[in-house]
Amino acid sequence: FKKLFDYTVPPVAAATVLALGAIVVTVIAAWTAYDIKLSRDSIEVTGSAKEAVVADSARWIINLETRTGVNDQQSGFARIEAATTKITTYLKSQGFEDFETPSVSTYPSYTYPQYGDPILNGFSVSRQVIVRSGDVEKTSQLANNIGPFTGANYTVSTQALELTYSKLDEMRVKLLSEAIKDARARAEAIAKESGRSVSTLRSASGGVVQVLSEGAVDISDYGNYDTQSKNKEVMVTVRASFEL
Repeated sequence: FKKLFDYTVPPVAAATVLALGAIVVTVIAAWTAYDIKLSRDSIEVTGSAKEAVVADSARWIINLETRTGVNDQQSGFARIEAATTKITTYLKSQGFEDFETPSVSTYPSYTYPQYGDPILNGFSVSRQVIVRSGDVEKTSQLANNIGPFTGANYTVSTQALELTYSKLDEMRVKLLSEAIKDARARAEAIAKESGRSVSTLRSASGGVVQVLSEGAVDISDYGNYDTQSKNKEVMVTVRASFEL
């Protein structure tokens, strides 16, 4: 009888290993069966939430450019500097204080003869004035009249006014919670038809945030951020799995 527990005896050692192996296999099989049962007793749905917001931040870019000859590049810098001073003075007079003027950029300009190498004929000197404001209406009015920014010896062009919503982070958290509630409501509607009920949330993953113009439906897998319209809609989607 003592030899039954003498693991130095090869048959006893082999029997012990087989027994332990059988126990491990049984535990793994039981857990797998339990996991399969859980996966069958669950439902996966998509929920969404949307809320209308109004843009509360504006950004507008003014582009200044002048051209010079090959040997008078410095005069172009002087013209751009004078134009920048004129524009920033006007902005301050209108109550705009949040703006920046990045450094001047200069690029060579060439002519391209039909045969032969390109010929340098001058330079293009440019600069941007970037205006930011929390007054969307006032900035929109400013962007619709570039007359005060124009002048001799330089050209003015502008980029589209960018309108954004500054509290998007807070809105995202709120909408994620509402999207989970919407997902549960959908799961309950589906489960009810089969005589089941929805239990705890097993997992959830949030989708990208869509910031759309009011009434728009052009969503994207990579997310959208409309910057053109004042009235927007923020939408968040989640994919959730519930136990039944």
